[in-house]
Amino acid sequence: MIVGCSDQPQVTPAESLAQAKRYKNGDGVPTNMVEATRQFEIAAKGGSLEAALELVNLLDNSKNGAARDSMAIAKWLKVAAELGDSASALRLALMIDKGEGVTMDPVEAARWYLLAAKAGNSDATLEIGIRLADGIGVAQDPIAAITWLEIAAKSKHWQAGRWLGFIYSTQDSTVTDQTTATNWFRSAAEKGDAVSEYQFAARLQQGIGIEANPKESLEWFNMAAEQGLVLAQVALATTLRDGTGVAVDSAQAAKWFEVAAQAGSAVAQLQLAQMFEYGDGIARNTALAAHWYSLAAAQGSIPANISLGMLHSAGDGVVKDSQAAARCFLNAAERGDADAQLMLGRILLNGEGGVPANAREAAAWFDKASISGLPAAQYELARLYEFGTGIPSDNSEASRLYLLSANQKYPDACFAIGLRYDSGNGIPESDLEAAKWYQIAAENGVPHAKFQLGVLFERGDGVPQNESIAAGYYLDAAEQGLEWAQYFLAQLHRRGAGVPFDQTLAYAWLNISASAGNNTAANERNQLRAKLTKDEISKAQDLSLKLLKVSAEVALANRQRFLPPGQRKAGATQTGSMQPSDRTRDLIGGENGGKKSGGSNKQSNQNPRPNRSQNPR
Repeated sequence: MIVGCSDQPQVTPAESLAQAKRYKNGDGVPTNMVEATRQFEIAAKGGSLEAALELVNLLDNSKNGAARDSMAIAKWLKVAAELGDSASALRLALMIDKGEGVTMDPVEAARWYLLAAKAGNSDATLEIGIRLADGIGVAQDPIAAITWLEIAAKSKHWQAGRWLGFIYSTQDSTVTDQTTATNWFRSAAEKGDAVSEYQFAARLQQGIGIEANPKESLEWFNMAAEQGLVLAQVALATTLRDGTGVAVDSAQAAKWFEVAAQAGSAVAQLQLAQMFEYGDGIARNTALAAHWYSLAAAQGSIPANISLGMLHSAGDGVVKDSQAAARCFLNAAERGDADAQLMLGRILLNGEGGVPANAREAAAWFDKASISGLPAAQYELARLYEFGTGIPSDNSEASRLYLLSANQKYPDACFAIGLRYDSGNGIPESDLEAAKWYQIAAENGVPHAKFQLGVLFERGDGVPQNESIAAGYYLDAAEQGLEWAQYFLAQLHRRGAGVPFDQTLAYAWLNISASAGNNTAANERNQLRAKLTKDEISKAQDLSLKLLKVSAEVALANRQRFLPPGQRKAGATQTGSMQPSDRTRDLIGGENGGKKSGGSNKQSNQNPRPNRSQNPR
């Protein structure tokens, strides 16, 4: 009799599992891993959890030297998970999360985490809690997240305390509770979680959800810092540097900034550089400052780029290099920093150290910074409009920008708008307004404004006439190197008006004014010489060497402070466009630039004359 296939006795999963084990272990039969694997697969497909787990073990690299096959591992883990093994569900979720052997799928991963958690896997309760908190693969649900994370926390998962702290500390949430948040951070911190140590320290420092305790806060910052948490290292250093509720310790602050800086923190690199640049509690070292600024700048730090550019501009700690400075400013300017746009514009306007002058590009950068509301940039752009440098002359726009800047108390703009009110240039003439703006500028150290105030007081225009006050303003400006202030002061001494009559002192001031290029003063000095004795002339010449309160270099800079920014280059194309072009980087040259190009806008050598007549009434 022939027996049909359907009549053969069926092999149960348990029998296949037993047979697989015999082939695996060589129990009564020769060891045969191929046949063992086949039998395990038959058993697993029949619903044997143990067989599925055996297959996973065989496929793992660490088991019997079998080659790792992530796709196959994921396949049998899924079988095991579907048969109720929570550990397999967790491992499968982790593989799906990473895209290991399967397609990365946050939603599918979250599904398996949830199934594992519901099956009692404590690791899975942490994972699904985190995903519910952040909305990864599932809808964000802080309440459900709290439920799972609290279960994880009871299962000794201290990381759950950290996540619970973050959930409860979230602003404008239905579950916000700062006290509860602090308690969870403390719970995790006490178990050694560095992030929670940092969070608890910050809350202790600021008194969030707990009474402020700066001393205890410092201890927690230190514990987290010792574990290598860069955020804590920076916070600890900042606290010690600033003395926030504790004694200042600059040496320790610098130490921790350096630890964090070495770990790559751009914030720490910047802070350490600033300590070195300014000698903030440690020895000043601009070479080290430049080193740390350069590392932070390479990571895109705008303040570091600006500070490094300033060091290159001054040659302080690094080689003086205007091109390198301009590159630093450009890096920050392109990221929208108004201060960098201003400084880049000034380099391009003046044509410094290998960077060709280009007033149009300068105007474009000044415009960007001006739109941001930076008063210095509004002033610089106003000057370009006033003198038609790089852009078409526009006196009304110049007045508008000067006034915007002056309203923010920018000293030079206060003087400029005062000068316009004084002469009725672009705005209605008003001695009262002129005096008001000159006064603000003078109080902020603008010597030209002091001189113009002196003229107003001597003449009694917009202010009560008072030659004594006028002489005081003239003296302040004269001591700062202004040749017309020196000349006017000499006139008062010659007449004894508001000051003692003193021909010798008058000669001395005329002599200083003449040496600065004032021909009118030179002529009057020569006339006065005939009226003085040799001793008086000798005394006056000695006085000439002592009357200035500034160096010759500073005096010259003061005299040139309001020179035109440059003259239009003959035949140059004027444009209404106020966008920086790609030529800026070409003009700068160096690492990211191209060939040097462009013309030069030379400054006029003509110094501005006093706004009033040389001989006030």
